[in-house]
Amino acid sequence: MVWGCMSSHDVGRLHIVSGTVKAMDYIEILQNKLLPTARDLLGNESWIFQDDNAPCHRAKVIQKWLKDHTVNRMNWPGQSPDLNPIENLWFKIGYEISKKNLQTNMN
Repeated sequence: MVWGCMSSHDVGRLHIVSGTVKAMDYIEILQNKLLPTARDLLGNESWIFQDDNAPCHRAKVIQKWLKDHTVNRMNWPGQSPDLNPIENLWFKIGYEISKKNLQTNMN
């Protein structure tokens, strides 16, 4: 699985995820990917964070971390990928990859 983020300014850092994401894993992603991306793309501009309400996103420790780091979170319907703009980006990435003649080297 891949975690990614984007804004109206550009795309942000990606993070390859192995296995199931637990709350503490998600905090590490937010700390090491989301916050640096927000600083790089938006500087001191205010911003609102949107996630997809996956179970690990709703953990109390995550809500506390977001509050402690003054991350404003958008209220969002639970797991509604059809409404989530990043799903369009994932589709575009998949489409562009599918146009390539990729081969796996099996040694």
